[in-house]
Amino acid sequence: MSIKKIFYKTLNPVVTALLRSPLHGIASESLALLHFRGRKSGREFVTPLSYTREGSTIRFMSAQTTRWWINLRGSPVSVSVEIAGKIYPGLARLWEGDSEPLREGVDRFLTALPRDAKVYGIKLDRSGKPQPESIANVASELVLVEMELEANTEPKRA
Repeated sequence: MSIKKIFYKTLNPVVTALLRSPLHGIASESLALLHFRGRKSGREFVTPLSYTREGSTIRFMSAQTTRWWINLRGSPVSVSVEIAGKIYPGLARLWEGDSEPLREGVDRFLTALPRDAKVYGIKLDRSGKPQPESIANVASELVLVEMELEANTEPKRA
């Protein structure tokens, strides 16, 4: 097992526990739990991820080297997101491979959450916005998930 896999297998349960605890406020502003089903097994999975929110759109970004996102192929896929102790249902659309919608989504994600740019090797300009050429250099290595929250649905308590 790779060091990276061991790291995530150790860190993810800790972050999940934090986000479900009374101390979730420490991290709930930028970390959420994405709930989805395995496309083959049908089993429910929950993974902690950085997120951004723009109205009813929630975005998640990841490197293609992670594998959780494969379960969201065949978009749109029913998912839910757990933020600050509340669960919101919605539909997720996956963007994989370099494309204009992926680049635009990455730009919006990193403009809202610039601290994640370094994780993906994306440089920011002096104003803190991601540099388009830097996004272009790594776009083929990224995935973006855009989740549209269900309209007129009250969130459930987690």
